[in-house]
This record gives sequence, C-alpha cells and structure tokens, in this order.
Amino acid sequence: MRWEHPLYLIFLIAIPLMGAVASVIAHRRKQRMSAFAETRFYDFFMQEFSAFHWGLRNVVFFLALVFLIIALAQPQWNKEVQIMKKEGIDIVVCVDVSKSMDAQDIKPSRIDRAKDQISRFIDGLRGDRIAIVAFAGRSFVQCPLTDDYGAAKLFLSLLDTETVTSYGTDIGGALRTAMPLFSEAEKHKVIIVVSDGEDLEENALKVTEESVKQGAVIYTLGVGTPQGTTIPILDKQGNTVYAKDDDGNIVFTKLDVSTLTDIARKGNGRFYPITPQQSEIFEILNTINQIEKKKFDSKEYLRYKEQYAWFAAIALLILCIEWLIVTRRKTTLRRTV
Repeated sequence: MRWEHPLYLIFLIAIPLMGAVASVIAHRRKQRMSAFAETRFYDFFMQEFSAFHWGLRNVVFFLALVFLIIALAQPQWNKEVQIMKKEGIDIVVCVDVSKSMDAQDIKPSRIDRAKDQISRFIDGLRGDRIAIVAFAGRSFVQCPLTDDYGAAKLFLSLLDTETVTSYGTDIGGALRTAMPLFSEAEKHKVIIVVSDGEDLEENALKVTEESVKQGAVIYTLGVGTPQGTTIPILDKQGNTVYAKDDDGNIVFTKLDVSTLTDIARKGNGRFYPITPQQSEIFEILNTINQIEKKKFDSKEYLRYKEQYAWFAAIALLILCIEWLIVTRRKTTLRRTV
C-alpha cells in the first residue's frame, strides 16, 4: 500500500483536537447557564435538546472527516501492469543561428521569430519525437530525439546567435548532423530547416540529394524578407552598430528564397516562407500528420490502483447518516390544574 499525497494524513491530528474543542464548548455552555439559573434547572431548559444525539452526531461527523482525509491522501494498492504503446515519427529541426539571424526585417528578429514558430510546432505534436540541431559555420545537436516536449522547448529557448561561435552558414553540415539521429530502419525521416537560406558553404543541394537517398524528406522554413536588411551588433561599448565585411562595407542580408526552394524540391518537401499570419507551421504539421506513423517500442509500467473512491463514498454515506440524526427530541407537556 502507498499514498499519493501522504502529507494530507497530517490533518488526522486535528480530529481529536476538534473533539476536545466540542467538549469544552459543551462544558462552557453549561457554565453560562449556571450564571443565571440554578444547575438543577439545566435539564428543564434543555429538555428539547438531546445531548446524547448531539454527541453521536459529532462522533459521526468526525468519523466522516477521517475517511475524507484518507481519500484526499489517495491510498493505492493492488499493482497492475499497464502497457503503453506509442506511435509517431521522428522529426529533426535544424535551426540557423548565424549572425544574419539577428536581422530585424521581421520583428522582433529572425531568430526570435524562428524560435516562436518552432515552439508552436512543438505544441502541435502528438506522440512524435523531435530533435533540434543548431547550425552556423558548424553544427551540433542541441536536443536529441525526445517526446518530452517541455524539455525540447527548454533547449530551444537557450538558442541565440551566440550558440555557435563558428561564423558562416553551412546548411549541408546541418543536414549531415541530422541524419545520424534517425535509425537506419526508419521509413520516414523528416527534417525541417529553419533559415534565411544564405548557404555560404554552397553544398546544401549535394547533401540534400544524399539525404534523400537515405529516406529523408526535407522541408524548409524561410525566415526574413527578400528585400533584406542590415545586421545589428553591439560594439565593445555596448552601442548598436551594423555588421561589416572585410572591406568595411555594411553587410546586407536577405532571404534566399531560391536556395531554400531548391533544397525543399530536391528533398521531396516544400518551402514555406514565414508570414505574419504564422499559418505555415500548421501547414507543415498537417503534411507531416499524413505520413504513416511508426510504432515506437511498447513499454510496461507497474502502477498501483487508486482506491480513494471507496473512502470518499464511505465519507459521503456517513455524512448522510449524520444529517439524519436529530438533536431535538419530542417532549410531552403536562397541564397542572
């Protein structure tokens, strides 16, 4: 036997204390009566009140409280085996954390909007496992495959453009990091690339073709605008300046629709630009939900059966009995001639 909330049992200590308080109140009532009448008249004035039934009603009420407290503590016994079966697919989200993702052509910034979209995506998952790969000039696994969506969102919240210290944008490298996260036997390997599409290594299409041969389906989510903007950074004094190239020219970054579209096309997926309506993430979800789900390993759990309902029912029954106990007793009035 075990208790789900054993701390509630502490309230059982209050039951005898309440009984003692009730006794003190009854005693003081009799003392107040003796203040204005002799003690021998107490029974006369209280002839319509049954002290026995009043005491019985208190005992029954306290007994009901005992069972109610036990029910609140949720007693459990009799173990049972519960088999949990899970169905879903594995999804790896590759998030661009290069410096260009600090651009603010979409508010509040590309990286913040990307994280918001991915967070919404995670909220829409049901039984699927998700992993997060962060990439810039190099890539690494920020979160391994998991169905703990709270943990995945925590890892996601830690991402920023300082996560990867290697400058540049290598989408192909991110795909190479993502592929080993899937098992070879998986029929469907879903990868979502969230980026502004500026592939400085220019090897993404080649790696995409390699990934497709291994069963991957690649979707791309474009963050930014085709018109583009500058990249704000902080100098050593904490002032906002704009990123410059090696020649001292201000860097201008824009969404590379062409590259992201080509990656999605070769990856048998689809390119989705982020819009103010933020509907594209749900389109990806709907598409993924149409993919045949695989069965994850079944797991057996030993759990105790909840037994609190019995005690709650007994407490309710006792309260009904307590309500039926009447403390007023019938008296027969005698007329004296």
